[in-house]
Amino acid sequence: MTPTKIIYEPTIDAKTKMMDVGGMKIPPCNLISALLYGFSKHTKDSAKEYYFWRLCDELWNNPDVPEPLMVRHPWAEEIVKSCIKNKYVAIGGAASSGKSHTMAAWGIINWMAAPHETLILLTSTTLREARKRIWGSVISLLSVLEGAPFKIRDSIGNVAYINEQGNLVERAGLSLIAAEKSKTREAVGKFIGIKQKKVLLIADELSELSEAILQAGLSNLSKNPYFSLVGMSNPSSRFDAFGVWSTPKEAGGWESVNVETDDTWETKWGGTYIRLDGERSPNVLAGEDLYPWLPTTQKIEEDAELLGPESRGYMRMVRAVFFDSDEAETVYSESEIIRSGSMNQVQWKSKPTAIAGFDPAFTNNGDRSILYFGKVGVDITGQFVCELGEAVQLMDDATNKAVPRSYQIVQQVKEACQKRGVQPYDLSIDSTGAGSPLADILAAEFGEGILRVSFGGKASDKKVSSKSKLTGYELYFNRVSELWFVGKELCRTKQLFGISGDLAKEITSRNYDLVKSTTLRMKLESKPEYKARFGQSPDLADAAFLCLDLARQRHGLVAVDPPTKNSDGTFSKGRSLKNLSNILATDQL
Repeated sequence: MTPTKIIYEPTIDAKTKMMDVGGMKIPPCNLISALLYGFSKHTKDSAKEYYFWRLCDELWNNPDVPEPLMVRHPWAEEIVKSCIKNKYVAIGGAASSGKSHTMAAWGIINWMAAPHETLILLTSTTLREARKRIWGSVISLLSVLEGAPFKIRDSIGNVAYINEQGNLVERAGLSLIAAEKSKTREAVGKFIGIKQKKVLLIADELSELSEAILQAGLSNLSKNPYFSLVGMSNPSSRFDAFGVWSTPKEAGGWESVNVETDDTWETKWGGTYIRLDGERSPNVLAGEDLYPWLPTTQKIEEDAELLGPESRGYMRMVRAVFFDSDEAETVYSESEIIRSGSMNQVQWKSKPTAIAGFDPAFTNNGDRSILYFGKVGVDITGQFVCELGEAVQLMDDATNKAVPRSYQIVQQVKEACQKRGVQPYDLSIDSTGAGSPLADILAAEFGEGILRVSFGGKASDKKVSSKSKLTGYELYFNRVSELWFVGKELCRTKQLFGISGDLAKEITSRNYDLVKSTTLRMKLESKPEYKARFGQSPDLADAAFLCLDLARQRHGLVAVDPPTKNSDGTFSKGRSLKNLSNILATDQL
């Protein structure tokens, strides 16, 4: 006998006039209430999954919403299934895997199913960062729900339930807790004493938080009648908070799993770990970009080329693979510099243009005033290239009371540039902070037209290579990160030369990290952090990259694969990179 298939969609019984919700009888009510009842009360996992997605459609994908806000896709389905089956879940995902947005919807629907007795706690590093991630998703999803019993208090990171008497209920709703490591004690203190029938803790960016957050959840919040904890992150170290939360149950611990191939395992906390590998994104498996906000084949290929497919950054942010926390990633590697031939000199086809970059000592905690010279032009292969040359350290005379220090330095810059044929248009300066008035003096004494670069400002709108469709702003956290990173592509395409031994030491020792916003972006280690490790600032490198940036901004230098050498010793015709900026501007590459 074929078993009767359960129909989960709410219907009205013609005889009793009662509403049937997956086999459960309730008084007639509106569709949303019926779906929430089914999600809350039904014991079958398949039923809960059905009601969750039906609620998403009714709440956020209906015709009254300008565009769907909670699209169903394979990764979201996997997350929801895991949360239905397990109270404790660890989600390790690639950047832009949709895990924060999916969990925001999960938290909201769990709260709406029993709003007077449910508290959803969401943690992230800071309120500002959370607004870019899970809290931003919470607000966007709630803002389209009209007439619901809640009040959004975004400034304090809280959505409070409004009871039938019109009073705010602080212990029912959704609450964001900023839990960056410097505020761990304050965050943990907020967990103590919380009493509610149902408490869900969703820990976003868990690898950036303290392990004390986990312990507070498991020791304090778990005393409530129902408690669930979901921790999410781009995997970093097996020993940070997210790594601890993801530890396999098997006796061998981490040795019992292969972090590069295993996509799920049981954790020692009695929950489950799921991994969302960007190389197996729903878009990649489908062979087309069905979900443009998830990793695409093109984006993964760009990340692999930019970061290196075996790098810590790629493994963490694309493959979602754990690496030990003490594995630092430097912007440049020694082998990269050597293989590229970037320490060689250029054989010029025609006379190059002299350029320079100036990093004043009293900006960005610098130690030395460095004026770095270079040349830009066409080499014998037809490539438009940049060669770094002499670095000059400028010294002021503290005993000279007649001439202010700034004017002493400006005069030295002017004389050194004139001696080497550098025009004001071909000189760049770090104008951050105290560098701005110095740039004004330099412009007045040397000539207008110098290129002012703010290290802390946003990255430029120029493309990093002829292959990439992304601009500097989409790839780099700030301007100084862009300055450092664009040299990597120019090394690869053999368009950067003249790197000295001293310069190589500095550029191969500065670390970077990856941060998330609308896209995955590289962020350079700060000068104070670098100085704390090495005792001095990377002033040679900063000045050299200011010189290189001028070649990009003023002369159109961009990374393009070099021409091939023919059997007769000649080179195939290469692109004139000096005119390439016009092509890049129209996306014709």
